[in-house]
Amino acid sequence: MNPPHRLVSLSPNVSMMLFALGVDAEVVGRTAHCLPAIQHYLKVWGRSEHDLETRLRHWRGIPVVGVWPLAHAEPIKALQPDAILTSGSGPFGVHEAEVFGVAAEAMFHFDTRTFHDLDQHIRKIGALLDVEAAATALMQQIAAKRDAIIAPRVSRTTPPTVLFEYCVCTTYDADPERRVAEPTRTILVGGHLAPELIRLSGGEPVLAQPGDTARWVAFDEIHQARPEVVLQYDCHGCPMARHYPVRTRRGWDNLPAVEREAVYAVNENISDPNLCFPAPLEELVGIFNHDARRLDASAD
Repeated sequence: MNPPHRLVSLSPNVSMMLFALGVDAEVVGRTAHCLPAIQHYLKVWGRSEHDLETRLRHWRGIPVVGVWPLAHAEPIKALQPDAILTSGSGPFGVHEAEVFGVAAEAMFHFDTRTFHDLDQHIRKIGALLDVEAAATALMQQIAAKRDAIIAPRVSRTTPPTVLFEYCVCTTYDADPERRVAEPTRTILVGGHLAPELIRLSGGEPVLAQPGDTARWVAFDEIHQARPEVVLQYDCHGCPMARHYPVRTRRGWDNLPAVEREAVYAVNENISDPNLCFPAPLEELVGIFNHDARRLDASAD
C-alpha cells in the first residue's frame, strides 16, 4: 500500500514514536494524552521544547478525538483518515475498523511488551510511512541509550529476586479514597517492560517475565517466590499503597526483602511500554547499585 498521509493516533505511545520519527505533518487526529506524552518524551531524552516549538505547535493544533483508550467515531470519520494507529494489551486500545469507516488493513495495533516489540513496532511504522532510515536510527539510539545507562551497573554473582508491586487496589473508584485494597491477600504485579528493565538493571524478576502483562497475584504465590527485593509503585499518588506499608502487612514480615530491609518505592512507572524507558531504567540501576553496596557494607 502507498504511505498514508492522514494518520489518526489513538495512543500516546504511538504518538511518541511518530514524533521521534519526524512524521508530524501526516497526523490529523490524536488523543488528549498524546501531547503530554510527547512532552514527557522530550524531557526524558533531554531535548529542548524551545528548539522543537514549530513541531509542538502542530501537535497542539491537531484535533483531539478521545482520551486513550477511548475514541470518538464521528470526529474520526470526519477527518477522513487513511490509517489509524492504536496500542494496548488485551482489550485496551483495540478498535474495529468499521466503527471508523476505514478498511481493516488501515488499522494498525501495537502491543508493546518488550524491547524487541518496541523495535519491531518502530520498524513497522517506519516501513508504513516510508521513513525506514529514521526508524533504524531511532532503534540504534534506543540501544545506545540502554547500554549507556546500564554501564555503571554493579556486577553481582547472583542477582536478587525482585517483586514489582504495581498496584494494590482490587476495586477501582474515581475517588481514590473509596478504592478497595487487600494487599495481605492479593496485589497487581507489573508486566510489560518491567521484567526486562529489572533484569537489565541487575535483578531477576519473579511472578512476571518479559512479555507478560500485569496480573493479580495471591500472597501465597509471593510467599513461595521469596523475593529478596520488593519494588513498590503507588499508581501516581494513589493513597492505597501508603495506607498499607509492606512492612506492616500480615505475613509479609517473613519475606527476605522485608527481613533485609530491601523494600524500595519507585517514582517512575517501570511498566510503561514506551520511549520514556531511560527514566525508570536509570532509577532501577541506582536502586540495585545502592542495594548491592549496602549489603557489601553490612558483610564487612
